[in-house]
Amino acid sequence: MTLDRSLGAASAATPRRLSGVLRDLESGLGPRIALGDLVSGLRDRSFAPLMVLFAVPNVFLYIPGSSVITGLPLMILALQLVAGRSSVWLPRALSDRSVDRASFARIVHYSLPWVERIERLARPRLWPGATASVDRLIGVACLVMALLLFLPIPFANGVPALAIIALGLALSERDGVWLILGCLGSVFAVVFVAAIIGGGAFAVARIF
Repeated sequence: MTLDRSLGAASAATPRRLSGVLRDLESGLGPRIALGDLVSGLRDRSFAPLMVLFAVPNVFLYIPGSSVITGLPLMILALQLVAGRSSVWLPRALSDRSVDRASFARIVHYSLPWVERIERLARPRLWPGATASVDRLIGVACLVMALLLFLPIPFANGVPALAIIALGLALSERDGVWLILGCLGSVFAVVFVAAIIGGGAFAVARIF
């Protein structure tokens, strides 16, 4: 895994947003970009941007099997939030996953405008105050949503993913408005997925 030293030094001074780290990595040195490079660049703000990063494909794209690929990292992030970790740890198998720089540049080109729009939606406001407890609440909700992403239900992944994005925005800027929306979205996602499963079970029961 190649790590840009200048990126690490800059991120040590101030917390980074995902958009800034993507720009720095795109113009940095090295033939490949690893997921661990993103985590190193984001440092103490890595939970929220990575939640958004792994949730977004489930909203804007439908690729069979993609929810399994994105759901596992989301579970790992959520469990660490529940455990009260201050920074992200990823298994080496995930941290070392990389793409070549040309492919990464294409990803940045298409995703950066969306990332920047999402980042502008959140700002510090109406935060309840008990930061550690709220972080654990967000972790629990994210874990449930990530579990829902694993369910093999076509086109049902978008609702849990939207809830995760809202929770990520809340966590990123300590935004109480997005915290409320994320919690409500999580409840709705559980009801929505349960309704789909219940409706499917009822239809099968009528057939047999």
